[in-house]
Amino acid sequence: MNAMMKHAWCSIVAVAAVLFLQSAPLLPQTRTAPGAWVEARGARVHVPDGWSYNERLVAASGPINMTNFGGAYARGGLLPPDGAEIEVTSLPAPPNIVEYIKKELKAAKVDRLQEMAAGEKSGIQASYVETISADTSLKTVVSYIAHGSSLYKFYLSYWSGNRNEQSLASAFDQVIKEAQLR
Repeated sequence: MNAMMKHAWCSIVAVAAVLFLQSAPLLPQTRTAPGAWVEARGARVHVPDGWSYNERLVAASGPINMTNFGGAYARGGLLPPDGAEIEVTSLPAPPNIVEYIKKELKAAKVDRLQEMAAGEKSGIQASYVETISADTSLKTVVSYIAHGSSLYKFYLSYWSGNRNEQSLASAFDQVIKEAQLR
């Protein structure tokens, strides 16, 4: 009987937690500042017009995370329709960058790795699509740029079929082109 009571209480607590999380609004922790620059993890990037960045994440030494929707994610932490995010992070450069990329993207269905250039920066770019449901998929473009003793990773994620795909790609390219890497 004691084990049944414990299981019942655990179930009640779990249901209460789920109900609380579903009713709690997702509060964006972003700052929109036209023309702003943000710096973290050895990268200083320009925040594109109409985008904002996650101030708390940067303050916690995390990656730079920018969104075009003010950080107000849909339920479950998903991008809203027409929403996109750019993330910039870095790590110590691995000895073999191509092998590192292949290992990191092993589970993704990457068409191929290709050389990329944005201004004076060059690196390797890959894109892949993650199927969420039969009619919904998320596209991610990632650019890897080795600079000094670091490998910088720039990610752009958005829903496949986004009507603003060209402007998203343009904003992403501009972020990379203008990035100041240490």
